[in-house]
Amino acid sequence: MTNESLSPTNRRLLEALGRRFSRRGLVQTASVGVATAATGAAGRVATAVAQTPGTTPAPAGGIVISLAAEPATLEYWNAFSIDGHPVLRNTNEALLNRDPVTNELVGELATAWEWQDERTIRFTLRPGVVFHDGDPLTAEDAAFGVNYTWSPENAFDIAQFMGSQITATAVDDLTLDVQTEEPDPILPAILYFAPLPSARQIRERPESLPVEPIGTGPYRFVEWARGERIRLTAFREWWGTASPEDARGAVAIQDVEYVWRPESIVRAAQVSTGEAQIGRFLAPEDCATTPVCKEALSVETVPLRLDTVHPTLADIRVRQAIAHAIDKEQVVASLFGSGAVATQLVGPSAAGYNAELEATPYDPERARALVEEARADGTPVDRPITVAVRRGSYLRSEELGQYVAAALTEIGLNASAELIEHAAYQEQFVLPYDEIPPERGWIGTLSHGNELMDVGLTAASWYRCEGGVASYCDPALDALIDAANPLTGDERAAAFAEVTAVFQAGYSVIPIAHLAFLYGTAADLRWEPRLDGFMLVKEMSFAG
Repeated sequence: MTNESLSPTNRRLLEALGRRFSRRGLVQTASVGVATAATGAAGRVATAVAQTPGTTPAPAGGIVISLAAEPATLEYWNAFSIDGHPVLRNTNEALLNRDPVTNELVGELATAWEWQDERTIRFTLRPGVVFHDGDPLTAEDAAFGVNYTWSPENAFDIAQFMGSQITATAVDDLTLDVQTEEPDPILPAILYFAPLPSARQIRERPESLPVEPIGTGPYRFVEWARGERIRLTAFREWWGTASPEDARGAVAIQDVEYVWRPESIVRAAQVSTGEAQIGRFLAPEDCATTPVCKEALSVETVPLRLDTVHPTLADIRVRQAIAHAIDKEQVVASLFGSGAVATQLVGPSAAGYNAELEATPYDPERARALVEEARADGTPVDRPITVAVRRGSYLRSEELGQYVAAALTEIGLNASAELIEHAAYQEQFVLPYDEIPPERGWIGTLSHGNELMDVGLTAASWYRCEGGVASYCDPALDALIDAANPLTGDERAAAFAEVTAVFQAGYSVIPIAHLAFLYGTAADLRWEPRLDGFMLVKEMSFAG
C-alpha cells in the first residue's frame, strides 16, 4: 500500500508527520557501527565476567543516558513502567531477572526457587546481599517488601499485573515462601517484574520513597534535580562485584546521569556531540546520524483503547469503524519507520499469542457506512471524542494522536487530539472501569509492554472487568480467563489464544503496531539492547 491509497487529508498528514528516510541507509549505518564499536550479547557477558576484583580496575568514568521523558516517580514499584525502569532497575533488584542473551528467567536476589504446591514457590535468597542503607537482605525484609508491593490497601499501579493476590512469608533467614490466593503459573514472571524495596525506608521514612530509591542494585541514588537530571553512582558493596557471572554483568562505569529531551533529533544530537552516550527511542532518520544506531525488538504494543462507556463508543459499529479508519501499515511504515502491524496487544514472544488473528483492514468507506448506520439508529455520533496522548510516552505518540483524530473526523466522528502531562494522564488511564466518566470519551494511546511474555498478564490488566487498565467489561470473558489462568504449557497457550480472539471481537482495543526501539550510542560503548527494554548499566562498558 502507498500513500496514494489514503485520502488527501490523511496522505498529507502522514507525509508531514513521518519524515521520509532511507531504510537501507539506516541499516548500513547500524551495521557499520555495530561492527566497529559493539560486541554481541555473549561477548558483553564475557567482558563482564572478566571484570573481577583484583584483575580489573575499579569502576571509572561516567555515562549520560538521554530519555524522552522524566520519570513520574522514583518509587521502587514504578520499575515496571517504560519511564521508570531505566533508572530503577539499576538501583533496585528483584528475586528474578532475565538472562540478557537467552531471555530465560534467572536468579537475581534468589539463587534457587521451587514450587511447593500449585500456589506456593519457595525461594532461596542470595547470601551476603546488602541494601544501600546498610541493611542485610533477609527473608523477613523480603517478605515485608513483597507484601507491601502487592497490598490491596496500597493499590500501586503495578498491581494491574497481579492475577491472584500475592503474599509472602519468611521461613528462615534466607528462605522465602511466596504464595498466591489461587493457582497462578506465571508467578515467577510477575515477581521478575517487581523489585524489592528497603523495609527500613518504608517503616521509618515512607515519605522519601517517591524521590529516593534504596535497593540492593549495582548503583545507588545520588540526586534528582527535578526537570534537569537524575544521578546514580556505583554501589561499592554490591554483591555482584564478587560474583559477576551470577550477576550477569559487572560495574565498569562509576557514574550514571539521566537527562530527558522530548525531541528525538535533540537526543540524537546529544549522542553525536558526545553530550550523551545513549539516546533512547530515536526516530529512524535521527538514529542514522549517531555514531552507532541499534534497532531492537521490543515487547511494547501501541493500541487505541476506547472508553466503551461513552455514548458514542458504546456502539460496536462505531468501534469497528474506528478500526477500519486507521491505515496501520502506513502508520508503521511512514510514522514509526520500524516495527510491525499488530493484531493483538502482545507480540509473538508471549505465550498465548494468537497467530490466526488478522488486522482489521483499512477501509474508510466501510468506516463511514458504519458510522452512518449507527447514526440512523440513534447513536449520538457527534459527541466529542478525545484521542488522549501522554507526553513523551513513546516515539511520535503525539503525531499518532493527530493522525488518528484526523482519520476519525474524516469518517464522520467528532474527534480531536489532546496532549496530556504524565501524572494527569496516568491518573485517568488507570481509573477502574466502573469509575470511567461516561462523558470522557477517551481513545487512549498508551503503549502496553508484556515483559512477562504471557498473555495472562495482558488479560489480567486489559481484558477483565476489574483489570487495572480495562475500559471494557464482559463477564463471560472473565469466566474464560478464570478457566485459562491455572493451565500450563500448550494447554494454557491455546486457552489464552482463544481468550484474546474473544476480547478482540469486542473492538474495545484496536492494536496498531508492535514497536521496535532505536537507540543511538557512542562509538566506544559496548552494549546490546534487551528484549524487555531494561537498560542495565551493569551490562555496559566502554572499549579500552
